[in-house]
Amino acid sequence: MNNTIHPSKIYQFILIGVILILAWTLWKELNFLFPSLLGAIALYILLKDPMFWLMNQKNMKDWIAATLLIVATLIIIVVPLWFIIKLLIIKIEPLVASPDFFTDVFRQINAYLKDELGLAILTQDTLMKMSGKLTTFAQEILSGTLRQVVILVFMYIFLFFMMVNGRRMEIFLRRNMPFSRENTGKVLNEVTRMVRSNAITIPSVAFLQGTVALIGYIIFGINEPLLLGVITAIASMIPVIGALIVYLPVVIYTLATGSVGAGIGLGLWCFILVGSVDNVARFMLQRKLANIHPLITILGVILGTKLFGLIGLIFGPLIITLFVVLVKIYFNEFGNLTAPIKYERQK
Repeated sequence: MNNTIHPSKIYQFILIGVILILAWTLWKELNFLFPSLLGAIALYILLKDPMFWLMNQKNMKDWIAATLLIVATLIIIVVPLWFIIKLLIIKIEPLVASPDFFTDVFRQINAYLKDELGLAILTQDTLMKMSGKLTTFAQEILSGTLRQVVILVFMYIFLFFMMVNGRRMEIFLRRNMPFSRENTGKVLNEVTRMVRSNAITIPSVAFLQGTVALIGYIIFGINEPLLLGVITAIASMIPVIGALIVYLPVVIYTLATGSVGAGIGLGLWCFILVGSVDNVARFMLQRKLANIHPLITILGVILGTKLFGLIGLIFGPLIITLFVVLVKIYFNEFGNLTAPIKYERQK
């Protein structure tokens, strides 16, 4: 028996080893740009149809069409985002300078719950921990601005080259994915469907909830309504709890400071209207864009935010959906998932 390994196999293993080492080195040094890549992929999927329309119907050159669409997304996405970040920095900076603010707020909430409802939920140690976490979070918002700018810059660099080379990139993917042509189409269609659904649904619901909450904060005379409206919109992206994590403490704090009418009114407004916006708008948008099971969205958002941060809100549900799709494709390629199981009677 000939146990020798052909030289070509040795060269192949060496080449694979070198590729893996280089891939690990690149990942280790450049993994901070991974959110930029994910963001570019999401925007490419949203913009590829308008891109091809401008090129085919308006006879634009690829780089002109790409530049035009990138400028449009800068106006629609980045400019409002910049004002939101600027608002957060202006309002949060004084709170970071005096971290006792959070402790005082939680202490008043705790006193109200204990005196009026008999609920001793927050101990002194818990108060200090919550105050410390909020202060740390506020400091991270202030210090993370430069990092977000770098991520945005590289995201648009990646996006430009994806859009200019979009056709070649898609042809390469279709030719080299290890599935049949039909299953390759299923995977790419599922990715497109999920990204479009989450990229449109999540910010739309956040904007609607934040706007409705802002109106309530203004009507019932809450201090810093714009800041609280923005924070409510951001919190609405948190799975399961959502905007409740913001407006419930605001309602209790309003009651604790003696504004009973405003507190009750704001509570009804938020629980009925803000909560309904989340349930109704999210359900209608996701049913229209992609029939996604709510459990996939919840688990996906938890997974995605832990892995990728904010952009994981879009890609987390995609990962879980892709897992399900790939399992189905495996059985389509190598077995029959729906075939009845036959049991042999033991003799």
